[in-house]
Amino acid sequence: MLLRTVQTIEYKSLYAHMKRDFKTGGLAPYFAVKRNLETGVYDGFYITEHIGEFERDIGYAIVTAPEGSRLALLNYFAILPEYRCRGYGGRFLALLPGRYPNKRFVLETEDPRFVKDAAHRNDAARRVKFYERAGYIILPTAKAKIFGVNMLIMATGGEPISANEAINGLYEPALGKVLRLSAIDVEDLKTEAADEMA
Repeated sequence: MLLRTVQTIEYKSLYAHMKRDFKTGGLAPYFAVKRNLETGVYDGFYITEHIGEFERDIGYAIVTAPEGSRLALLNYFAILPEYRCRGYGGRFLALLPGRYPNKRFVLETEDPRFVKDAAHRNDAARRVKFYERAGYIILPTAKAKIFGVNMLIMATGGEPISANEAINGLYEPALGKVLRLSAIDVEDLKTEAADEMA
């Protein structure tokens, strides 16, 4: 399995995949994704596999890894539908730290507690378990609403991270301060409140 950089001519097809995979909200508009890929704020990858002489794309990911930050944000990540449930997602997450050796990864995933539709709630709960198996932990003191969707903030293990550092510090380079303030509501809960949630 390899990561190859998304090429300019692939931006529209990449975004078409993203629209299919992120229907419930949390998807930035195309112009913002395109701009951030062009300027290097986003690193866009196709996850590929070689079969003999052939190479096929099996998934994609977009990462924000600002210079000077100890954190990197896994913004968007999906395995293409025809390749799901074959272990590719876990293999990709294990490969990612090698690409960013001095970064600790953060991601957000939909909070199942706020999902009304039972099937969608089950999907959200499965995603949380998938990331936990890959070594991510829920930040118990972080509360987030991103593009109107209630999210859990998860990170690879280590010392505690504040919600402000984990999300605001990683989203601002991608969205700019004004859009970040209007699209993302993140706060750190008091420890007692976090204990009650556990």
